[in-house]
Amino acid sequence: MRARFVFALAGVAATLAACGPPEAGKPVSIAELCNQPDGSRVRLDGWLRYRRGLLSFCSETNGQATSCDLALYADATQPQDFNVMGPPRTGPEPVHARLTVKVGAGAGKMDDLPERFQASDVKLHLDGGKVATDGDRVVIDGKLSVIPPMPGKESEPKSCFVYVDWAEAPG
Repeated sequence: MRARFVFALAGVAATLAACGPPEAGKPVSIAELCNQPDGSRVRLDGWLRYRRGLLSFCSETNGQATSCDLALYADATQPQDFNVMGPPRTGPEPVHARLTVKVGAGAGKMDDLPERFQASDVKLHLDGGKVATDGDRVVIDGKLSVIPPMPGKESEPKSCFVYVDWAEAPG
């Protein structure tokens, strides 16, 4: 009886430990993100935004959103809205990291977006039950995916994105 209790207690402790935050990633600036090794865990601090671009979307499986593309900007300045019919943007693209965020509850996940949405509908769940919306400053942890350059174009800037698995308010 005593041995069963010890095993049950160990099982509960292991389950509770798995519910906590994942191992913190290496703190990296957004500007240097794509120079980190593919598959590494990173920690970024920046301003959350819905990616305003032609290829910004949420992925679906069986009609349910599973993840969405967001961005983390190095400064709080709101980027220009993307307008396929408007004049081209001027100047360089603001420094930002591309994020893939799972839809769901819990820190590092976001609410599903309605079919027609606005910036205030973007809600990222943070540690401690807080919620960040478009334009809020957050700290995220996740796994980096670096996209290899095209052959013969190795000198061009790399492209990358982060699979987010944790988010919190800056400390």
